[in-house]
Amino acid sequence: MAGDAHDPNAYRDERRKLAVLCRILGQLGYVGEFGHISYRVPETEIVLITPGAGSEKTMVAADQIFVYDIDANLLHHPRGFNIPLEFPIHTRIHRDRPEVGCVAHLHAPNSTLLGIVDRPIVPVINQAFYLHEGVPTWDDPSLVVNDDQAGDLSATLGDKVACQMRGHGSVVIGETLEIGLMNCYTVEENAGLQIAADKLGGAKPFDQQVVEGIARYRTAMRDAIAEVLWTYFERRALMTGVPL
Repeated sequence: MAGDAHDPNAYRDERRKLAVLCRILGQLGYVGEFGHISYRVPETEIVLITPGAGSEKTMVAADQIFVYDIDANLLHHPRGFNIPLEFPIHTRIHRDRPEVGCVAHLHAPNSTLLGIVDRPIVPVINQAFYLHEGVPTWDDPSLVVNDDQAGDLSATLGDKVACQMRGHGSVVIGETLEIGLMNCYTVEENAGLQIAADKLGGAKPFDQQVVEGIARYRTAMRDAIAEVLWTYFERRALMTGVPL
């Protein structure tokens, strides 16, 4: 539902869907006390962002979603919830990459650990072969609280799907909320298996031609795969019975 962005009932469906994704990523342990997700409402300059520190991410509801415009102006502040201090991550990346619908700033443990030890995320499972072009690292553990920092982070991310924030967390994007979920899940699952493989001597690399071939196939199937994952995890998120 579109409407006046200052109206707490505007964009109700979009807020609800973003709240579902927040609950999913909370249940997976990718966001908790810290971390947040945003959604750019299609064909608008409206950016919806989940609440900041102190909110229980597995119970976020539609009426707890913040509303910004693409230029980082706050349009709606839900009563009783903290502003996500690093909202510039979202408004800047959405501004720099208009094709992106979802931006997630995660504190997921496996990908964060690889960043801490300065190990690049490399695809070790077929689901992650689309990462073969690389996951860059923003070598700054600071909180991203202004547009200059966000611009530097966005430039490091470039046209990639994900970016490590060394000593801090990561940023993962998607053209839709469903693709955003798929990318968040795949990056973290791959990072976990990469760490496990290192304990056994390291992952055996695949031939680059094989990687690129599977990456093309999975890209072609991306929307269908993302929809299956969304349906599966949405069902789990709604089983809590907490109203959205």
